Amino acid sequence: MKYSFLLALLLSGCAWMSPDPSGFTDRQVKTEYLTFAVWEKNGIEEGKPLRIYLEGDGNPNPSDKIALYFAEQDSSSNVIYMGRPCQWTNDKICKTKPEIYKEQRFHPEIIRETEEVILHLKNKYKAPSIELVGYDGGATVALNLASQMNISRVITIAGILDTNAYARQNDVKEIPDAQNPADKLSILTEVPQVHYVGGRDEITPRYTAERFVSKMRNPRSATVKSVPGIGHTDWKGVQLDY
Repeated sequence: MKYSFLLALLLSGCAWMSPDPSGFTDRQVKTEYLTFAVWEKNGIEEGKPLRIYLEGDGNPNPSDKIALYFAEQDSSSNVIYMGRPCQWTNDKICKTKPEIYKEQRFHPEIIRETEEVILHLKNKYKAPSIELVGYDGGATVALNLASQMNISRVITIAGILDTNAYARQNDVKEIPDAQNPADKLSILTEVPQVHYVGGRDEITPRYTAERFVSKMRNPRSATVKSVPGIGHTDWKGVQLDY
């Protein structure tokens, strides 16, 4: 799989998108081959840090939209929500290459494309820094991005922090050609992190997050916060401590 992507213009008002969060404006960020669905909070202030939420895995659209929920609940002004490739877009390539949002969803080219979109948003708003919040597979993407670009902090929610451990935990095949955050701990140790895990989550259980953090040598700041009684998709109603 080889993509040479060129960032294009933001387009708005796309009727095929299902989410309609109050106080946000939807955009489509086009690249040469893919389109990313983006919702920008109204009233974003230029020159201030951005907090960008990355959605979890889907087929291609996620049924729970946990990252969207937290973006809507965020009282900060500079908030952006991003769908993953093929989520809420009408890209023809997604119909012919479903591997983009399936087995190749953590492929290096996909991570690089997401990075281009985030850099575009950073430049658009002249943001001095970017903070990423990722749910499920969105956490995998967020940590991979933090290993290759300047990210001020990563917050994960029920995150897939180690793709190989995730495969073993859930008795599924390892994701081929995946960029695995657990292979980049020497870099990630410099990135402040907060990992939220559900006390009843059997898909991304607490011990996987604790093991991920424990393997980092002298992390700058990395904590695991367990929320009792919460399963993998039960996060609506939970408040994050920013």
